[in-house]
Amino acid sequence: MSKKKIVKKISPCIGVCKLDAKSNLCVGCLRSADEIAKWPQLDNQKALKIMEEIKYRYLAEKVSN
Repeated sequence: MSKKKIVKKISPCIGVCKLDAKSNLCVGCLRSADEIAKWPQLDNQKALKIMEEIKYRYLAEKVSN
């Protein structure tokens, strides 16, 4: 019997899954619908790049409110 190594992919998801109609970003994780759909196929380098972009989205959202 072979054992598969389970690798958990990083994710900004916080379980609040609702797209904002105006921005097309998830109100919970600030990913776009396209990013959410492609997330399982991304390698960690691309996922980390998007997570870095999310930081700036979060800051921009705070400034505009």
